[in-house]
Amino acid sequence: MKGKISLEDLVEQFLDQCRSGNVPDIQDFAGAHPEFASELLALLPLVMEMEDWSVEKKQGIMPPVHDFPDLEGDDYRLIRRLGSGGMGVVFEALQLSLNRKVALKLLSPLLLQDAAQRSLFEHEAHVIARLHHPNIVRIFSAACRPGCCYYAMELIEGKSLDECEFSNPYEIARIGLQAARAIAYAHRCGILHRDIKPANLLLDEAGEVHVSDFGLAFLLQERNEVIEKEGAQSGTLRYMSPERLVHGVNTFSSDQYAFGVTLYELVAKSPPFPGLAPEELMERICREPVPPLKCSEPDLAAIINKCVSFRPESRYRSMDELSEDLLHFLNHEPVGASSPSPARRLQLWMKRKPAVAVLSLAAALCAAAFVVALGAGYLQTASALKLAENNAAVADAALSQVFTRIAEQPPSQKNTQLLSALLPYYRMIARGKNLPESKVCEANAVIGECALRTGSYALAEEAFRNMMKFRKDAFPVNQLATALKKQGKDKEATELFRQVADRFAMSERAEDRFETIRALLALSGSPESVERSRAFGMLETLLEDDPDHPEYRFQYAQLLAGNPRLFRERRIPGIEPNAAVLLLQLADAHPERPEYGLALVELMLKKLRYARNFREHNQRELADTVNLSERLLGRWPNDPQIISGMVRLHARYIGALRREGKNAWARRESDRLQGILEVLFYNPEISDAVKESLIRLQLQRLKLLRHDGQSYEGEDLRKKISRELGFYHGPMLRVFREELDKAGPDDESSVGKSEDSIIFERTKQGL
Repeated sequence: MKGKISLEDLVEQFLDQCRSGNVPDIQDFAGAHPEFASELLALLPLVMEMEDWSVEKKQGIMPPVHDFPDLEGDDYRLIRRLGSGGMGVVFEALQLSLNRKVALKLLSPLLLQDAAQRSLFEHEAHVIARLHHPNIVRIFSAACRPGCCYYAMELIEGKSLDECEFSNPYEIARIGLQAARAIAYAHRCGILHRDIKPANLLLDEAGEVHVSDFGLAFLLQERNEVIEKEGAQSGTLRYMSPERLVHGVNTFSSDQYAFGVTLYELVAKSPPFPGLAPEELMERICREPVPPLKCSEPDLAAIINKCVSFRPESRYRSMDELSEDLLHFLNHEPVGASSPSPARRLQLWMKRKPAVAVLSLAAALCAAAFVVALGAGYLQTASALKLAENNAAVADAALSQVFTRIAEQPPSQKNTQLLSALLPYYRMIARGKNLPESKVCEANAVIGECALRTGSYALAEEAFRNMMKFRKDAFPVNQLATALKKQGKDKEATELFRQVADRFAMSERAEDRFETIRALLALSGSPESVERSRAFGMLETLLEDDPDHPEYRFQYAQLLAGNPRLFRERRIPGIEPNAAVLLLQLADAHPERPEYGLALVELMLKKLRYARNFREHNQRELADTVNLSERLLGRWPNDPQIISGMVRLHARYIGALRREGKNAWARRESDRLQGILEVLFYNPEISDAVKESLIRLQLQRLKLLRHDGQSYEGEDLRKKISRELGFYHGPMLRVFREELDKAGPDDESSVGKSEDSIIFERTKQGL
């Protein structure tokens, strides 16, 4: 919805541009979305590596506009590209004979030779053509001939509901009623949509909603349900009903569930199960009811909660019945989804008949007025005093809750903006002497930290400058210098770092001396610099006094990782001198601090980049780090840095094992990585990039089996890949089918190549 675009949405936009033949510059793309800049910079290189794209290549999977046929002979002229999906691209086009703009959907030229894809494309056009409803996108014409497949439909000037934001529950209900009636009509025509979600509900400029994208629709005809094969569910995971995921049963009630989740998101501005990895989301949907929706209009919440009931028999019997309840709600009438109390019925009656209600209640209010007036003076005074006493307590409690929430999840742009918006309120309370200034200072510290870690450096600068008004220690100065350096203000940053190094080196406070170490490291130009050596000496003293302090140990590990030779002779008693082992200890002891584990992953990647061989203890460290990366992924499943690090580390680990001749071990690790990706393969919310990586890994494995003469196992794998390709509709489908054919029983393309070279080179290409 507007203002709520997610990281996943941005990655999908990036993929769409790549597939259209216009591979964006990663820096430019991330810069256009500063709220996710750091995440995009970490994730998009991995995406491009997995998709086998490069900026120099400029050769997208989805052809650019000029690769599509000239349709003027068909009465259409392409104007601009509107979007793309798995099968094709939607253009804004001009219908020449009528001089009207239409939306023209074309099957990708790369898929024209695939009979199954052509059939699916034609099926979508035929389904839409059967429907005639003011809230369903209309189709005007369709054609499928050699070299071209398309259909023209109504162009909706507006945006989809996932780009909108609504604050009025009645507006959501009004739009929902239109969509519900359209879906009910489709159901009466025997058509199951199977992909109801905000992105497929288009809102035009007049405020009318239009149901679109019937690409997955199914004509039930004489049946009341369609049974999907295991793993073959098409659609978007978070809108799939439990019975569809568990049993493959897809009914009209499944559409109702998806519609209910859509309304739930519009009201709550969040999905029912937010922030979960796909496999966790699938498990929650299959095992748990949706958390009850709560909103300012309990009757609307009751309607939506009934739609998303875990059991189909607990939902509305039809979309028509649901539409009736939405209409009751809009008319301020009791709804069938709830049993209103007498007081609630009175409240609804007052909304329906406000003039009559005012006259009826006037007499009763006048009778009570005298009694109320007797205590008015006392109540006003008491209320004012109570408010003054409670403001500080309420603000303090709210701030503590926010701090707790931030501590339990990775800093994000959303949390940073939330804290920034709350800060003026705390300042106002502080000016009224009802909140200690220390709380305002603490709020600035949290905002600054979040802003630094999410790339909002200007906001971090502002927060730390405000913090320096209250605190005179080294921490805010160091943090301000860091924020300035991130913005390229090197001169001012250097001056501040020097201030810290000069003023606080002899401080009695250990915290200030630790900040001095950080300042010295920021000033050091090389691993062997005087500043770095001085910093190490100060760190030795701190660790002698407090050897278990995690931040001291973390800083020591980073110093060792930066230049182990410099400190080889200056070991600190009781402290592990191996950076990798120390980081692993820290990560295990403090799983709530992902930066410890990420530092270890990056250290291992650096070692793998430069090392030619590994001794046994190196391989143990690497294996432990691989395991840690998987644990990090389990705890922080939506962190792009962790996802990127985990996949890159697995891929390089496999390559390192192959170089050492440990082919069996490498194969086990390859199977392990394949297993991680395979868990996600049949999840329809996972991007094509992850699915393509799995298929590539399996094609590698198939070649190795043929090379080793294991024809029986190879044939089983070949059938498995073939089945998976039947569920994959991405742009690499034809390429994968060709590779599968080449890797057949008579394939000799891998003869003469070592298993090492095949796996290592293929793994690099695939990941």
